[in-house]
Amino acid sequence: MEITEALLNIPTKDESTAELSPSRAAYRKLLADTMLQGRTRVLCFSNRPRTPLRSLLEPPTPTNIQPVAKKRRHIPQGPKQTLDVPNIIADDQLNVLDWGSEDVLAIALDDAVYLWNDANESITELVTVTGSSAPITSVGWAPDGRHLATGQSDATVVLYDVTAMKPVRVIT
Repeated sequence: MEITEALLNIPTKDESTAELSPSRAAYRKLLADTMLQGRTRVLCFSNRPRTPLRSLLEPPTPTNIQPVAKKRRHIPQGPKQTLDVPNIIADDQLNVLDWGSEDVLAIALDDAVYLWNDANESITELVTVTGSSAPITSVGWAPDGRHLATGQSDATVVLYDVTAMKPVRVIT
């Protein structure tokens, strides 16, 4: 924002501030104090440089608040768990793995979907598709972490309720 734009938006002394809300008047005063820093002219030729303007994006911070030290997190150097995934379709165009918001990993292995729970490290079979020659080619969690959508290569999409372990909706 240029200083000239700020000067155009700041009310003059003879302009009535009665129609301005208190928050708008406070904002205009803060803007004037920040942008002009006590100057009365836009262009000021002097030998010494002015102090740089404080960034408007940074909120003013009180001096009595101590910065909080960031908690260091441990990054393991090795894998936590190694899962054996036979019959996984090795195609980078497919989405056969998806991590849910409840720390559950959904894995599509050919015609079955398995759920691996990170909390208790248990593996549960959600569904095995029978009677269809189309493998499961995509899995995706809903943001709530309770519903999982699966897609097959024959364009069938099934939405599962993971807590009830049953399909909710089938779209063919």
